[in-house]
Amino acid sequence: MTILAIILDIVAFGGYLFQVGNGGTTVYVMGLVLQVIVTLVLIRFCFRFGGQRHRNPWIFGWFVATFRYGVILISTAINALVLVMYVMNILGINNVIFANL
Repeated sequence: MTILAIILDIVAFGGYLFQVGNGGTTVYVMGLVLQVIVTLVLIRFCFRFGGQRHRNPWIFGWFVATFRYGVILISTAINALVLVMYVMNILGINNVIFANL
């Protein structure tokens, strides 16, 4: 699952680069759909991860994830934040991710 999460990150980044190069509302909506799909798949990976999720359950009150599970968690968090920026861009609230919409 970790390798698949990295591949999904590469696909999402490729979609972003495609949008930057081609622009346009239709392309931005297609990118939003791609980002929704990637984020939902990564959330599913978070809940269905079958490996060990933490090295030592709690170290001084902090949760310490294994490297493999940490990659999935960070990937999910970043893609969810990018999804929020895509939605804000499409709705015209904030154009941080694409300045020319």
